[in-house]
Parts: sequence; C-alpha cells; structure tokens
Amino acid sequence: MSAAAIGLSAVGINAQQNQPACSSIYTRKEILSLTSSEWSLIRSILSAMQRDGWFPWFAYLHNQ
Repeated sequence: MSAAAIGLSAVGINAQQNQPACSSIYTRKEILSLTSSEWSLIRSILSAMQRDGWFPWFAYLHNQ
C-alpha cells in the first residue's frame, strides 16, 4: 500500500471518529411485522390521501 493511500485512509478514519453521533436513526419497519393498529393507521392515512386528491397529484409528479 502506498504512503498516500495509508495517509488518506488515516484521514478518513479520523474524520469519521470526529463526527457527532446520530441522535435518531429511523429505519423502515418490515411490513409483515406491522400490528393491527399500525395497519389501521396506514389505512386511514391512505384513505385521507385518496379523499384529498393526493394520489392523482403524486402520480402526476411521479410521471414528470
């Protein structure tokens, strides 16, 4: 390994160590593990989106 590569990797390691820790990381929940109350919430949100016309607008934006 060249001295430049070693130096760059050391700089990268130090830069990562000096970064503040993430305070909140969100991950998507597996769809098969949703509870019935979570499904109810999703269903009500999707119904409201349909009722309020978000789906046609989203489809329009998606196809642009």
